[in-house]
Amino acid sequence: MKKRIEKSRNRLDSITGKMKKKFQREENAPEKKGSPSDDGSSDTDSGAVDNFKQRHRGTITSVKRGWDSFTDSKIGVIGLGILIVFILVSVFAPFLAPHDPDWQAPDPDEDAEFGDDPDTLEDLADVEISHPAGPKFGELTGDPYFAPLGTDDQGHDLLTQLLYGSQTTLYIGLAAALLSSLIGIPLGIISGYYADTLVDESIQRFVDVMFALPFLPLVIILIAINGITTTNIIIAIAIKSWLMNAIVLRGETMKIKERDFVESAKISGASRRRILGKYILPNVIPLAFIYLAQDAAFAIITHASLAFLGLADFSDMSWGLMLYQIRITGNVYDSLWWLLPPGLLITLVAAAFYFIGYSLEDVMNPQQTAKARNPDQE
Repeated sequence: MKKRIEKSRNRLDSITGKMKKKFQREENAPEKKGSPSDDGSSDTDSGAVDNFKQRHRGTITSVKRGWDSFTDSKIGVIGLGILIVFILVSVFAPFLAPHDPDWQAPDPDEDAEFGDDPDTLEDLADVEISHPAGPKFGELTGDPYFAPLGTDDQGHDLLTQLLYGSQTTLYIGLAAALLSSLIGIPLGIISGYYADTLVDESIQRFVDVMFALPFLPLVIILIAINGITTTNIIIAIAIKSWLMNAIVLRGETMKIKERDFVESAKISGASRRRILGKYILPNVIPLAFIYLAQDAAFAIITHASLAFLGLADFSDMSWGLMLYQIRITGNVYDSLWWLLPPGLLITLVAAAFYFIGYSLEDVMNPQQTAKARNPDQE
């Protein structure tokens, strides 16, 4: 009994000493000088910033540590750079494109029949355009028009189509990935938190049924029933792509809910909503970003496949639609300037998302990744 009392006194003395030192530091600390304004707005602003940093110090530190780890991976930085370039291109496509999307090049062999002005609507209506044509550089090389990547069978500039097509391609990829995350994250967390209950069994049996359905035929049927629009294509892709998110986050949630800080929150009387929102969700969100990047790449490839089959919204230009047009016109083998650019860009953007996801996996699980790459290393 005496030993316990002595330990308690020692703890109280140490706590009291620490509090006294803290108060002395605060009293002796020099006051922060703000701007010479009378209202003291600079002091208020700096205090708000300091309070924000203090409250979210752990989050800020984690983000900085994660960013440093991400930038250590060259492949991740390359993927992020490629993605930023394509995002900027899609945003500024109207300014970068050499022509309007509806522009058509005249047939250079027929220009002489119309004198000095062969591009009037009356003249072009009687011209049978002989396209696709290879790259033309206008006045720089004495060509009658400027199309640096050539034209399609209707005389439309391919560079313009590629620039405007980036908007649809990135939109579908990111929108489908976000929608799949909005479905998969909540279901995965709920299934993991209520593991081995009726709720968990219901979600997992539904996941099993969805996994049993073939992906591409299911997407084709859904699009055929609901109509071929960009929105319906996004929904159809997301219906199957959320499954892996739910399974992985379920396992991660089951691990996190057994940790000491979650158990402490339960003992202190925290509600389930608070535990899920404050303690579990922030710890699984970084893992969800990995599958967000992978889902975006998968959505882009899937949309290109559907467009190649003719299941695309023809009112929105996309890279997959360009491949469909070259297929139905029979110019696959004799118009490489038309075939290669959209295929290469689809591959490049999908690879950029995969690179980002690959590096995020290193950030989230550095030890497991090192073991996977060096199985002989202990």
